[in-house]
Amino acid sequence: MRLTQVAPPLAIWLMLACTAVLFQCSKPTDFGSDLLESERGDFGYIDTLTLRITVEREDSVETSDRTSTSPYLLCGELRDPAFGHTTAAIYTLFRPVDLSPRFQDARVDSIVLFLHYAADGFYGDTLQQQTVRVHRVAPGSVLRWDQGYYSNQSLPVGELLGEVTDVLPKPRTNVPLFDTIERAPYLRIPLNNAFGQELLDLDSLSLTADTLFWEKIRGLRITAPSNASPGALMAFDLNSRNFSFIRLYYKYTTDTITTSREFSFSFIGGNKFNHFEHDYTGSPVENYVGKPAKDLLFVQGLAGIRLKIEVPYAHRLDNIAVNKAELEMTVAHPFGANTNLPAVRQMVLSELVDDTLRTFIPDVVYSLNVINDFSRFGGSPRLTTDNGQTVERYRMTLTQRFQAMVDNTSGNLKDQTLYVSVFPQSRSAHRVVLYGPESATFPAKLLVKYTLVR
Repeated sequence: MRLTQVAPPLAIWLMLACTAVLFQCSKPTDFGSDLLESERGDFGYIDTLTLRITVEREDSVETSDRTSTSPYLLCGELRDPAFGHTTAAIYTLFRPVDLSPRFQDARVDSIVLFLHYAADGFYGDTLQQQTVRVHRVAPGSVLRWDQGYYSNQSLPVGELLGEVTDVLPKPRTNVPLFDTIERAPYLRIPLNNAFGQELLDLDSLSLTADTLFWEKIRGLRITAPSNASPGALMAFDLNSRNFSFIRLYYKYTTDTITTSREFSFSFIGGNKFNHFEHDYTGSPVENYVGKPAKDLLFVQGLAGIRLKIEVPYAHRLDNIAVNKAELEMTVAHPFGANTNLPAVRQMVLSELVDDTLRTFIPDVVYSLNVINDFSRFGGSPRLTTDNGQTVERYRMTLTQRFQAMVDNTSGNLKDQTLYVSVFPQSRSAHRVVLYGPESATFPAKLLVKYTLVR
């Protein structure tokens, strides 16, 4: 199932924006259908609508970066006390920076892979040691430059090209690269000299035609296996022109004179993608997946876990104009708080437009279209005080979408259904546990302010 965007009619939003926001509390009911009869004023408020919430496995998501615009890709392993075991692997192509190298009779000195850390994408404990391995895609397979790859796809690998052990990643520490001027946080991985010699021995046509070159080199896989708990998912910016590349050092002899040279291969312009795996065996979330949720809810990025929310009785609220509707959910820590595993930064609401396609709800699209971010929609955690207790809480606006639910006459529950997921799915490793709709502490609920339509 793919997630895409469809813009809502602007006129509807302008009408809703002009509606007055005045309210008074209403008597709790099972679903709110008899609430209007008991309201004496023209304005009302309800927060007792029935929510049926199911914890679901997320669909696979496209992770390809064929346009070389992704800020980072993820690599590593995470052992989460609530969500189990997550792994992320990077598959990538690379290409010559210069299309006219002088490799005739050249001999390799060394070959090194440089990877630029992307601090914003890291998740987990960076103080735990890491092992990073680079394998080559196996003969008979090739990472296609013209294909979109999804999070559940992988390629077989063959020889190990390089490995570094006992790495303590420092994604925010700038260190010199080749001189004291160029500084950045990066990882250096020596590769097998035999691989470097193979690159030197390629014919000139393969070095000047990208597709022929990619067919020969097949692609690389970068992994970071670890038994640490919780471990970490590292982020690398392969599109960094100055700090992510392969540097080949070589020499050649002419008339008894030996000349040393270096040559670079860039990841920019080559396809690359992430492969994700989630194993929930024995973890708390395993007991919730695929079942109606009452006390706790789970949401996870990297094509992990989402929420399906049904509002089955919204259409019984006849003759109202929705002034504002918000979904409220509060962060829970039933398995202990861990500062290395912070809550999801951004959640979004989507809806089904057919059996396989999900799209942002109009409220999300409106926020993105008007101010180019999610601030009008919400979906980010905010600290608030409730009954003297400081909590992290999410609020997501669904005013236009809820009005459509109220006006719905199809009788199809799909039209009364929303999905909560992490954004961006393909790049965010964050996850969160939330209180469910039947929690006695901070229940998940829908907050609706409305005006009676006479």
